[in-house]
Amino acid sequence: MECLESPELYSHWIAPVSIGLISNSEGVDCEAMGNKKGLLAFWASFLLLHLGGPDTISSFALEDNEFWLRYLVGLILQVLATVYIFIESLPNNLWVPTVMVFFVGFIKYAERTRALFLASLNQFGCSILPKPNPGPDYEEVMMMYDTETLEKVDTQVDVMPSLEDENLKRMNSVHKNPTSANRPELDNMQLLQEAHRLFETFKGLIVGLLFSSKDREQSRDLFLTRTPAEAFRLIECELNFMYEYLHTKVLVVRCPFGYFRRFISFTLIIVALGLFSIEHRHKFPHACKLHNFDIILTYVLLVGALGLEAISVLMLILSDRTLLAVKGSRSKLVEKFLKRRRWSKSVSQYDMIHYCLKDPPRWAYTLASYVGAGGVLEKMTVLFFSHSKEVSEALEILIFSELRSKASNAKNIKAARDASSQRGYWALLQTSSCFELKWSIGEYQYEESLLLWHMATELLYIEDTQLSIGNDSNTNRETCKLLSDYMFYLLVMKPKMMAPVLGNWQIVFQDTCAEAKRFFHKEPNKPPILDNVEACTRILAVKTKYRSIDVKGSVSKSVFFDGSRLAKQLKELKTDKWMLMNRVWVELMSYAAINCRPIVHAQQPSKGGELLTFIWLLMNHLGFGTQFYEQERQAKAKMVPRK
Repeated sequence: MECLESPELYSHWIAPVSIGLISNSEGVDCEAMGNKKGLLAFWASFLLLHLGGPDTISSFALEDNEFWLRYLVGLILQVLATVYIFIESLPNNLWVPTVMVFFVGFIKYAERTRALFLASLNQFGCSILPKPNPGPDYEEVMMMYDTETLEKVDTQVDVMPSLEDENLKRMNSVHKNPTSANRPELDNMQLLQEAHRLFETFKGLIVGLLFSSKDREQSRDLFLTRTPAEAFRLIECELNFMYEYLHTKVLVVRCPFGYFRRFISFTLIIVALGLFSIEHRHKFPHACKLHNFDIILTYVLLVGALGLEAISVLMLILSDRTLLAVKGSRSKLVEKFLKRRRWSKSVSQYDMIHYCLKDPPRWAYTLASYVGAGGVLEKMTVLFFSHSKEVSEALEILIFSELRSKASNAKNIKAARDASSQRGYWALLQTSSCFELKWSIGEYQYEESLLLWHMATELLYIEDTQLSIGNDSNTNRETCKLLSDYMFYLLVMKPKMMAPVLGNWQIVFQDTCAEAKRFFHKEPNKPPILDNVEACTRILAVKTKYRSIDVKGSVSKSVFFDGSRLAKQLKELKTDKWMLMNRVWVELMSYAAINCRPIVHAQQPSKGGELLTFIWLLMNHLGFGTQFYEQERQAKAKMVPRK
């Protein structure tokens, strides 16, 4: 997305500058400018069309949507400049195709401006609010009461079931049917329909809207009876709807009038191409000759515009919303596009030991600090040495199973909030060694626990991998390593996603890294540590009888050797340590996901998507989070006329 963003940003000033240069050239009085002026006016219309952009991209970030007013001003100014160029070029032989392309360009630019306006947070929040409902007329009711109209009606009391009773009944039904084995799997079209329904119901999450317990229970019941693959597919489709809503022209184009505009635009471009071809063949040779380059460039612009319109129409036909509209037709082509992947299913990976070993030389940091680019150098180093791994089916099963287990035990909103506030302790309770490991969670801040468990995971992974025979692969071990490296990558490269739970993470991180670098280069007489294996061997060789805070006090926030101490304790467990560590990592990740600001999650689909955002949306659908309130049914009874 960043590679695409740069040309798009440049185009916003290239097109206006080009229109300005064309308008400036209109004042040149030259014998050879007869047909040239008409051609320049023709080109100016194409630049207006270019500013409208494709239907599939109206913005690259949520911040772009907030500049809709700037686009509106730009639309007015560019239209006026193009009209001025056209009037100055009259009379010319190309005025008809020029008007046609101008009209298409105006439509495209106006659509983009309106799409940005509708996707801006203020307008987006207003659009999802229900219609105002003043309720019964209070004055009329009181007048009826004063005239004793209401008193003459005999009434009886009908007891209504309380919300707690309904929740208990629903929980019992879910426990009787806890798995998806008793429910048929959803096909691709049904998954898309459910995802669209979920998006329409929960799109208010982005702007902090609160949802009733009824919405919570309906969504929760759906996901508790789905398989992990279905659950992640639902989330994938729902996030795709979110991306279309916030970053494309979906709201403007996908309506009857939008379809009509697409037909008119496509037709006008074809007609303009035909008219220019006729003009070129029959009239240009008899007039002042134009350069062949000008003619070729004009054809390229026309064919390019036609191609973009054709692609827009094709994308419109094959979009998820169009597929929903033609759900009755289940051809092979429709099925193929229903099955397509909307997410790469990859997560970035990096580990702290590699980060410290591959640290740039000191002179590079010194030079970068002089120009204020120290942070840039650090991020470039991480990007260069990081890699990505695919989210496996085993990982999806692990995440969904852990969250579904917690959701099944959380019978009400308060219990769900308590469960989502756990950051590893609930996972430790599942083992008999809970009290031995409790210190690694309860006595540290979140960012300290994350780094501590990351160090322990890396040390144990390297050691177990070296001891494994041949191609022996432990699924739990590989999954644990993936989650650990992913969370460390987010900590370093995307701290904004974890900002609400990080606290003074910069201090903890820099102290831990400083101690690691000092340890790795402590003995100049020995050869330098070249890989993670040797580094882990040296770390585990250090005796860690006491915790760092007992040795150093509050002077340093480093948890470097605390991670080694935790790794040694985990090695002594009689249970499967990798399964326990997986559960802890899922809880650490879900804690960060549910506490991340919704608007930050909404920014991720335009950047390729993040697993953390998937977990955030999945947790909300399972009833976790803070954006739910008890249904407004406080009364236990209602008054009805007695028959």
